[in-house]
Amino acid sequence: MKNNSNVTIKTEFTDWTGYWDKVSTMAAGGNLPDILQQDYAYINQFQESNQLADLTPFIEDGTIDTSNIPESIIESGKIDGSVYALSLGSNAPMMVYDKEIVEKAGVTIPEQPTIDELYEIGQTIYEKTDVLTYFDGGINMIQFIARTTGSYLFDELAEGTADSSLLYFTSIAKFSDAKFCIPANLLVEKNPEVVETKPIIDQTTWNDFCFSNQFISVSSTAGRDFGICMWPTTADAAAQPEYLKPSMFFSIAETSKNKEAAAKFIDWFTNSEEANEILMGERGIPINTEIADFVKGKVDDVTARVFDFIARVTEIAEPIDPPSPSGFSEVEELGKRLVETLRFGEINMEDAANEFVTVSKEILEEAAK
Repeated sequence: MKNNSNVTIKTEFTDWTGYWDKVSTMAAGGNLPDILQQDYAYINQFQESNQLADLTPFIEDGTIDTSNIPESIIESGKIDGSVYALSLGSNAPMMVYDKEIVEKAGVTIPEQPTIDELYEIGQTIYEKTDVLTYFDGGINMIQFIARTTGSYLFDELAEGTADSSLLYFTSIAKFSDAKFCIPANLLVEKNPEVVETKPIIDQTTWNDFCFSNQFISVSSTAGRDFGICMWPTTADAAAQPEYLKPSMFFSIAETSKNKEAAAKFIDWFTNSEEANEILMGERGIPINTEIADFVKGKVDDVTARVFDFIARVTEIAEPIDPPSPSGFSEVEELGKRLVETLRFGEINMEDAANEFVTVSKEILEEAAK
């Protein structure tokens, strides 16, 4: 706004779950904000309902400069050949762990442990320190497990196949039944989806699952030194599950009356040293390669570790799954409900997997009509 006296930007903030509820309500009423932050998992749903403006004309006329942005990053925001979103940075699945607790327990965390190794490490840490282990129960984990088999979760669900789902719910059950894992009632209280209440913050657990762009806020909130590694894979993995992901997207609403001004803001946010010297990689490694080099020379040691982590993941990462289909949010909520039910011992892993697949298939079929 300092550089553009004719522009006023009003911001609104909310937590992850509340954000998508709020944005969906705004979309239904035809009053989306000019610029909205998007996620890779949701972009298809908004584009299919004609909520997003095509950014291609602004890229072609140079309003949004992409000359120093790799084409693969531009492609991540494309649907049917048109660009509907621009990535704000690159990140990857990351497990964070409390170095003090790990060192006290005398264990070593592999750069990419297996799920079985995580289980054994958690047991040792509890025996030595009484600190609990957390195993992620979100949709990203089940997709990650599907990737270890070389599969795409939503293809399995559309076909009614339960292979990856059963692997996932079996792992959830195994950790939930273990004395050394955080119990269901405490996990509900200490919501791991909100940085301030993550159980690792007050050392209720020694580990947490997040994405690399969240590492800065998690470590600064805790105020102590954390180690980092990749999410655990399966012992007999047929494929490498790690991948690079757009940390978030910026999109412009199709209903916006200020599309050009919005596009200029996205260009400034993406390509200016000024904006990125403030951000310092908070939304992932900058997509402009020159800006990424500029920022890396200025960041602190904590942020520099994120840059190095992304570099390691880049060496082994497999392509990201396609954007999630319509019905994703309903499938995600179904998975959360079944995981919580399983953790409280109200359903077994086979029934949870079968219900997840059966109901998800119905959701996806209905959403595709």
